[in-house]
Formats: sequence, structure tokens, C-alpha cells
Amino acid sequence: MERITAEKTGEKRIAQIGRICFWAGLLLELLIVVVDTSAWTNPFQGQLFRLTFLLFSVKVLCSRFTLREWLWLLFFGALAGICYLCSDRDEAVRLVVFCAAFRDVDVKKALKLAFFVTLSGCLVLVFLAAAGIFGNMYIIDDGDRGLRYTFGLGHPNACYCLFWALATLGIYLWHEKMKLWHYGLIALAGILLFVPTRSRTGLMFLIFTLVLSLLLAYGKKAREGKLLYALGIAALFACVVLSVWIAYYEPYQGPFYTYIDRFITGRITSMNTLQEGGGMLRNWRLFSRPENVKYFDLGYVRLFYWYGIIPGAAYVIMYALLLWECRRRKNPFGFMMLLSFALYTMLEAHFVSVFMGRNYALFLMGAYWGGIVAGRGKNAPDAEKRRLYLWNLPAGIRGRTAGEAG
Repeated sequence: MERITAEKTGEKRIAQIGRICFWAGLLLELLIVVVDTSAWTNPFQGQLFRLTFLLFSVKVLCSRFTLREWLWLLFFGALAGICYLCSDRDEAVRLVVFCAAFRDVDVKKALKLAFFVTLSGCLVLVFLAAAGIFGNMYIIDDGDRGLRYTFGLGHPNACYCLFWALATLGIYLWHEKMKLWHYGLIALAGILLFVPTRSRTGLMFLIFTLVLSLLLAYGKKAREGKLLYALGIAALFACVVLSVWIAYYEPYQGPFYTYIDRFITGRITSMNTLQEGGGMLRNWRLFSRPENVKYFDLGYVRLFYWYGIIPGAAYVIMYALLLWECRRRKNPFGFMMLLSFALYTMLEAHFVSVFMGRNYALFLMGAYWGGIVAGRGKNAPDAEKRRLYLWNLPAGIRGRTAGEAG
């Protein structure tokens, strides 16, 4: 009895250490995102990322996973490690550890922290810019839109993107309490913000998010059926295929190139006219390379260009499975948020970056990945009960081998 009590006490202490490290790491990640949004260049960003990686790693070590989950973590860790060795980019490794660290974490609590920290940080930056203390209130666009307001958030598109992302996250978090007029207020705020920022892409996706949210809120058949989820996954793959098609063609060549480029406000030309072709298909590699460091808007093109074809494909497949997992868990508004971000990534690379705290889809991936990789057989419930710490793995493997032999 005393031994069991001591073990439980030890497990509670381990879990407490893990929780402290997780919340400290998450808060730091979110603050890094806010600082990056400002006009200040953070000289300590790399060191801070190493610190958050260490904190999340401690949380993983303080968490228990099933043998199947540990093997999947090993697989994704190896994939991310190869990506790091080939490309010199450590984001894939950080992503795997970040998602794994969500074990036994209340994901809605984490997303609420992300919402309020990001919102508070943005409001502070807006105030500083408006007061003339720090940051710019507007820029002069090189195109046909002239003066556009940034409100201290770097760029008009970035400003509107943050508004849309926070609105989408807010709908996900509080949709159960929302009435029709709440959606109307968000739409009105979006229209009013569009006037000074002139962010057409942001407004288009805000409308999409609101329409999809209303469909899920008031359409029971759409919310509970399979069709909408299947269409969402198909739309994700369509965006990826179109991105590959875009990356294939040389500047100003190929069918419909000019029309599509004009429709998405020159994003293709701004990418493939970069030095050495930027993110064009001929620059893609299985696991990328150190030279692939160019920045451009097209999110899925950047995903494959920065990290490689194999890691990019793994991300897309897991994202598609995550969309379907939302149906299994009866989380339609999680699906709404994920699909909105997935379609937006076709045109913008806001969610393909070095910042884990910027991509709220990773929070859900962290909460749900165990369900995605879990077995569905008759032994699945028993396997779920046999969660192990990393240092218990050898004994767990021996026990399973002995059980199968018996």
C-alpha cells in the first residue's frame, strides 16, 4: 500500500512539473508571436525558441503515452530530424514536440490563453502606433491601393489576418453562447476594418468563415453528416494540387496562368520571379535543402519548398485526418476553424512559419493526434490504459512481447 501511494505521489509531482513547463513554454511562444508582429526585430528569437523547445520536451518526458503512440512519435521525430539535417530548419522537430506536449492538457484552456494573449498584445501595439510611440499606422502600397493602414501590426494584410484568425478562434471557443447578432457584429467589424486596410483576401475568408459557422450552427444535417467533412478534405487536397500546379510553371507561362495570378493579386509572379525561381517545383527536394530560404505568400508552396516533399505530404495527410477526427469527436466548429485555415494557406503563408503559437490548428493536432493514430480494434481500450513514461518503454515492450508469445 505504501509503495502504491509513493508511486502515485511521484506521478503527481512529475505531472505537475510537466504542466508548469507546458504553460510557461506556451506563454513564451505566444509572446514571441506578438513581438514578431511589431516593428521590433527580436535578436533573441532563436534562443527563446530553444528555451520553449526545452520546456515542451520536459512536458513530453513527464507525460505517459501508449506503446503505439511512442512508436508514432519516434516515426514523426525521425522524419522531422531528417528534415532538420537536410534543410537546417528546426521547425519540424519543434512542431512534433509541441504537439506531443499537449497530452492531458485542456486544449480549450490553451486556446483561450492564445486568444487573450494575442488580442492583448495586438491592442497594445495598436495603442503604441496610434500614440506615435512605436510602429507605423500606415504604408503606401506599391500597387493600386495607395495608402493602407497597418495599425502598428506590420502590414495591412497581417493586420486583417490577425483580426480574422482571432474572430475564427473566438467563434470556435464561444459558439455555444453566440446568437445571430454576434455573427452580424463580427461581419460589421470586418467590413469596417476592410475600409482602411483594403485586405481583399482577409475579407473573403472572413465571409467564408461566418457562412460556414452559421451553416454548422443552424444546420443540424450538415453538422452531423459526413458530406461536409468529406468536401472539406477534398477542398484541402484541391488546394495542395493547385499549389503544385502553380509551382510547376515558369513565370507567365502555362494555361490560365495570367488569369489565376491576377485573381490572387500577383502572388504567383511574386514567388516564381524571385532569384533562382523561389518556390518553383524545380527547387523542391524530398527533405528540402539549406538554400531554400525565400519568403513568399503561397502557403502550401512554401511548406513543400521549405521542409521538403515528404514532410510536407505527411503534414497534409495528418491535417486531412485531423479534419475527419473532428467529425468523430463531434467537434464541428473545430472543423470550421481547421478548414478556414487550410483554405487560407493556399494564398497566404501565415500558418506556415517558425511560430508554433501562430497556428491554432497545431493546438487541435496536439489534442487529437492520439486519437488519429490509435488502434480501433478490440484491444484498443486495454492499450489506452497501458500508458508508459519514456523510461518505462523497455519494460513495456518486453511485457508486450512476452504476452504475444504466451
